[in-house]
Amino acid sequence: MDELKIYRNELKNSKPPKYKLIGIVSEIILSTELFDKNIDTKSFLMEVFNKEFNEYVYASRTTIVSRTIRLIEDCEDKVYLEYKNNLYKFIDKEIDKRLENSKSKIGNTFDGWIKV
Repeated sequence: MDELKIYRNELKNSKPPKYKLIGIVSEIILSTELFDKNIDTKSFLMEVFNKEFNEYVYASRTTIVSRTIRLIEDCEDKVYLEYKNNLYKFIDKEIDKRLENSKSKIGNTFDGWIKV
């Protein structure tokens, strides 16, 4: 979760260098904490890049990363900023989801102890 906050802060810049976006996307795709299975990255790629790869690509995370890096490298500035904004929204949503999950776990722990 701390890494997600760092990534979000890096993406707050108006136009971060491509290598930062590539690094953040690579870390996210390779994260088994965010995506249990390779196929789970499909929704991330659709949400952030509006791109869907052939099914054989999802057999390997490194293949997914290489295709995504190529996509970022070959894009124009306008599309790059769109990718950056979509990635920022995705990360922000993930942080919110994780905060809600941690709050619900804490709330459930003390439910039996506190009488209302």
